[in-house]
Amino acid sequence: MNLSEYIKSISTAANTILEGMAVTFSHLFREPITIQYPDRTERPVVEMLPPRYRGFLEVQMDICTGCKRCERNCPIECIAIDLEKNPETKKQEMTRFDIDMGKCMYCGLCVEACKFESTGAIRHTREFEGSTTTFGALTFRFIPEGTEPLYKAPKDSSEIPLGAYGPCAREARERAMRDNPAMLEQLREIWLKENKGKKKKGAGEGITPDKAKVIKADVATKAPKGSTDAFAALLEQLTAQTDCGACGYPTCRDYTDAMAAGKDYDPSKCEPGGAEATADLGYAMDVYWKGGEEADKAAFGKVLDEGGAAPATDAAPAAEP
Repeated sequence: MNLSEYIKSISTAANTILEGMAVTFSHLFREPITIQYPDRTERPVVEMLPPRYRGFLEVQMDICTGCKRCERNCPIECIAIDLEKNPETKKQEMTRFDIDMGKCMYCGLCVEACKFESTGAIRHTREFEGSTTTFGALTFRFIPEGTEPLYKAPKDSSEIPLGAYGPCAREARERAMRDNPAMLEQLREIWLKENKGKKKKGAGEGITPDKAKVIKADVATKAPKGSTDAFAALLEQLTAQTDCGACGYPTCRDYTDAMAAGKDYDPSKCEPGGAEATADLGYAMDVYWKGGEEADKAAFGKVLDEGGAAPATDAAPAAEP
């Protein structure tokens, strides 16, 4: 390589670097193109959605006939409707119309069934913001309390008073976030109340007992009463639900079935769930099994059956140290 070629190579390398850096430095003087979603979009996000966008489901209760077509057409059973006969009027009334949006796959089969075979009371909206801290807040209850009379559909569908899309879904979501109980939080409150003294004693003695041994010592002489399916299903929700087999069982449900039946006392086998799953499973098992007179078990059963607030107690739950 002669001198001219050497200098030319250096010049080419320098020009290449400068051309690349020129593009980089030019971005220092440009306006930012990042959109601060959803607060600073040029148009509201709802207006930018496709015309047939499938967001949260909502039910316009004043035109619902209670025909249950939507419930029957749902392939994953995320819709629950209950009907009862009013003893005074002798007419059927709805006592529950719940939709689990955390389970819904937005297929639209319920909407099609209601639209073409009934009144069109259930429909997809353009609401989609579903971030929440608990799964319970994704269960929309369109009959929060009391009953709802059934709508008698007119012969001409054009006479059905369809309302605006969205308000019913927004109201149901706000109500769900405010009122729907978080099952695990209730279990923790009961557990903290019942174990306040034991936790302080253990801390004072410098003892950190193995969770599985503590649970086994408490429940070794007890046997579950009745069906354990509901409790096993709740325990499964507290695992990672990956069916990885790290716990030594084929599936997460097999593991929780064994715990609910008193055949396995170790809540720390869910490796993907980590320490959080271990703590939550331990809380749930403590509340379910402990108590000489099965007081805690009765309270836990009430929470499971009603899905309501934790049982009232004379003293407020103790704060976690």
